[in-house]
Amino acid sequence: LTSGTLVYYLAQELGARGLALSLLIAAPSLIGLLRLATPALLGPLGGVKATCLKTSLASYVLLAVGLPLVTLSGFSRPVTLAALIALICVHQLLEYVGSVALWSWLGSLVPLRVRGRYFARRNLWQLAFLIPTLLGSGRFTDQWKRSHAGEPDQILLGYIIPATIGGAFLLLSLVPLWLTPGVPTGRRRASNLRRSALAALLPLFDLRFRRLLVYRGWFSFFNGITQAAQSVFVYRVLGFGVLPMQQMQLGMRVGQMALSPVVGNVSDRFGNRPVLELSQGLVAAALLFFALATPDAKWWIVGAYVLWSAYVGVNICLNNLMLKLAPAKENTGYIALFEAIGGLTFGLSTIAGGVLLDWMQAREVSLTLGPFRLDYFAILFVAGAILRALGVFWLARIREPGAWTWREIVSRSARGRDRLT
Repeated sequence: LTSGTLVYYLAQELGARGLALSLLIAAPSLIGLLRLATPALLGPLGGVKATCLKTSLASYVLLAVGLPLVTLSGFSRPVTLAALIALICVHQLLEYVGSVALWSWLGSLVPLRVRGRYFARRNLWQLAFLIPTLLGSGRFTDQWKRSHAGEPDQILLGYIIPATIGGAFLLLSLVPLWLTPGVPTGRRRASNLRRSALAALLPLFDLRFRRLLVYRGWFSFFNGITQAAQSVFVYRVLGFGVLPMQQMQLGMRVGQMALSPVVGNVSDRFGNRPVLELSQGLVAAALLFFALATPDAKWWIVGAYVLWSAYVGVNICLNNLMLKLAPAKENTGYIALFEAIGGLTFGLSTIAGGVLLDWMQAREVSLTLGPFRLDYFAILFVAGAILRALGVFWLARIREPGAWTWREIVSRSARGRDRLT
């Protein structure tokens, strides 16, 4: 209710184009680099549980109160858009710090032997609550826009009302977190700023974790390069409203729900890396459906959302692998750097993608390959698919303790079938 399609469509109602939209997407990720200070905050804020609760509370109050105030302030559209970007940045930064503390907290609570299944179950519950909000908010916003056509200020309320309700529910979500058992803070968690800075850089000297950081940076960079193009393409070229986009996301979430238990079991049995490799390939191929879509055949992008069900493997196994490779007792520096690398590369590439989109659009760049003519959108989507898929190379270089290779999985599966026969 408070992010994603709803906020990006709201920004475009305020006049955002390629660069402004990419800034809205990218700026929170760039400012998220400050989450590297999380280890230094744990001591003053009272440990991982207290840090998670306090920063999340501040983030959600700011969103629930600030978003309607900024959007309905009466300022000019450019000023309102700039204020919206600033608000989302601060909200996300506080949430990022809380997220680092949360992952450290969960890493201490959940035993390694069941961690894949736990995160799969957690993902399943998240999706179960997400699906009805996608449908409800999309239907409400589209109907509100139709009933207030020609009233620009009233149309904005169609986005603000569900977002404000979402902020209230985010505040309620802190209740079960408050009831969750805490973990001992320990001496080193209350370290000084210098020691915390060293802790945030220590993962760079860990070869296994450094390879994971390279993969995270690669995937995030080439995930971000097409973000602005995807948002502009579905809204301005294909003409999809909020509800159809939410419905496609619904199908994707249902697919993720169905796959979550399988992914959790497989990751606990065979390791996270093979699941990530398969998921990465499917997620990359999804952009090819965007390249095929046109205003006369716009439903091709449904194929992208079907393949994006494979994001469930990334969502469950990437953070699980991060916790597995980080030292169990002092992992906040590792988590902070892991998330900061992802946010920084995603943010920079998203801005670069927005600038590139505006440049290509102004020059009407196209490319002819045999019988196919690719416009600038299709060029970005095909290039993004290829470059995302190359991330599998970096995954193959990560050494995960206890993980099987694909050769071992296929070989042992074949021997199992032979014995069964």
